[in-house]
Formats: sequence, structure tokens, C-alpha cells
Amino acid sequence: MGKMFNFVPSDYAAQFVERGYVHVRNGLTREFFKVLAQQVDHYLDANRLKEWAIGNKQQSLYQFPDSDDYYGEFMNAIGTVCGLEPKKLTLSERHIKAYEPNANPNPLAHKDRYASQISVGLSVTVPPGSRLVLYPKDEVSVNAYNTSARLRASFTEDNTPEKLLKNATKIIIEDKPGDVMIFRGNAIWHLRENPANTTNLYLKLNAFNCDPLGEDLHTEAVRKRTLAALNASDDALRNFVPLLGRRVDYVHRQVSRQWEETAEVVFWGDRTLPVNENEFEALKHLDWDNNVGAVLKNIHGKDERAGLAAIRRLASHGAIDLFESGMN
Repeated sequence: MGKMFNFVPSDYAAQFVERGYVHVRNGLTREFFKVLAQQVDHYLDANRLKEWAIGNKQQSLYQFPDSDDYYGEFMNAIGTVCGLEPKKLTLSERHIKAYEPNANPNPLAHKDRYASQISVGLSVTVPPGSRLVLYPKDEVSVNAYNTSARLRASFTEDNTPEKLLKNATKIIIEDKPGDVMIFRGNAIWHLRENPANTTNLYLKLNAFNCDPLGEDLHTEAVRKRTLAALNASDDALRNFVPLLGRRVDYVHRQVSRQWEETAEVVFWGDRTLPVNENEFEALKHLDWDNNVGAVLKNIHGKDERAGLAAIRRLASHGAIDLFESGMN
């Protein structure tokens, strides 16, 4: 069986807890790196994502090789390094990122989208002078938005990230082809200096069932299992674990200029689902530790029948995914 990684994940777990990042030199096996380099050449030509082109950086959707379970090895290894249960992880992004020859040598720092709890960079082509810069000790609050642009727009002119990071601790990673970098992508400000002609594969994931772009290999299957679970009896439904749906971007209350208030679930792509107070309350209690029965108990003073109806409606529209209790 071919292997993806050339290191023992548990050897890096303590370092990740302490620092929030790890750099594994030659972390990819020679066999996998050879396949990856060939894939990069092919996918940059065939699968370029025009809507994901950012400035002087082009992106293409990555496909795991059909041979061997590279996806499974990836989830198990990164879960072990980061102290997360592999079977509860969701892949939120799988993009080959290639910088153009005229890329800005000094780009602004950014944080990855909310769904990128953990960002994993696999270095493919790294010219001299190209390097990853991390700020792992300062301003490490989580980006609450599913784009880095929305986070930057939330700052005022007097409080820009550049001002916040001016005296921050800077970690420079001089990566080489075949290296693996793992870091808290949605919390750590980062950038790539002198990125021209650099190519990386970035695989990003989280432990809270968030896949706004729909790029996890199992997202479609999760949706099908959720719809099938809605055929269960009320007693059986109580044993399922409900989580916010993978394609949910955020949940909010909106107040109009006439002070009329509405609650909505907003999906990636701006599709919305209006929700009533019973449903809104149910959404606030979703996590891996509560099955449907426990969620209903946490909604104090609510009618259980109304609560079950809320769970069923939210799941039918994709606002909730349902998992068997064995996942818990």
C-alpha cells in the first residue's frame, strides 16, 4: 500500500499543542511526492478554478489518487498531530495553489476561512527566497467568517492587521519540496514572502462538520444519510447526533429599518432558510456531545413534539446533518 506521509504523527502532537504549528521536513514519501508533482502539472491545466483566482495566485481543485486510501491516511495523521478525532474531521478545502511569476513579493497577511481550523500545506515547487511566514503568538482569535476578505473588511483604518502585527513574533519557515506544514489556519495570521513560481497543495479541515465549498469526499454521502434518517421514528431519531449542516455559512438575526427581526440560516452561495424561534433555539445546542434527545432537553420549556418537528425540518433543508450515535 502506498503511503502519503514519511513521519510518525504522534511524534509531533506535543509540538503542535505548544506552538499551534509544525514543520515536517521531507514529510511526504518519495512515492507520493512523485505522484503529487505529476498531478499538479495535470490539474493546473485541466481543473483551473477561475472563480478562485486570487490576485497573482491561481487555484485548482485537487483529487486524491484512486489507488490506496490517501484520504483516510491524511485524516488519521492530521487528527493525531492536532489532537482531533479523525472520524469526526471534515475536509473543507483541497486546492493546488500556484503563484504567477509576477506575484507580489510582499503580500498582506491573512487568516484562512472559518472552516479551515487546520491548514496543511504540502510543498511542491519552492524557488529560492520563497518562504512561509506565521504569526502564531499574537492576535490568534479565530476568523469567524468563511472568507479572509470579510475578516479584513471588519477592521477599521486605525486597527488594521498590519498595525496589530507590526511588533508581533514572526516565524519564518524555509520550506522545500516534499515538506509538510500544519498550522491553525483560521487563527494564525500568515503569508508567503517572495511567492513567485511557488506551488503548494493546501488541504484544510475541521472537527465541526463545516464544508461550505462542498469539497469533502463524503459530504454528499452525509447528506444522503441525513435524508434517510428522517424516515426513522421519533424514538429512533432521538438517538442521532445533530450538527450544523456542512454547507451552512452562518446563522444570524436580521433587523430591518422598521425594526422587524427575522432569523435565518445562510448557506454558502447566499441561499437562506428562515427559521422560527423554536428552530433557532435548537441550532444553538448542536455539538458532538448531544444527540437529538439531549438537544430537546436543553431547550427548556419547549414542547418536545415541536422540537422534533424543528429538527426534521432543519435537516430536510440541509441546516442540520444527522450522524449515528456511534460517531459520538
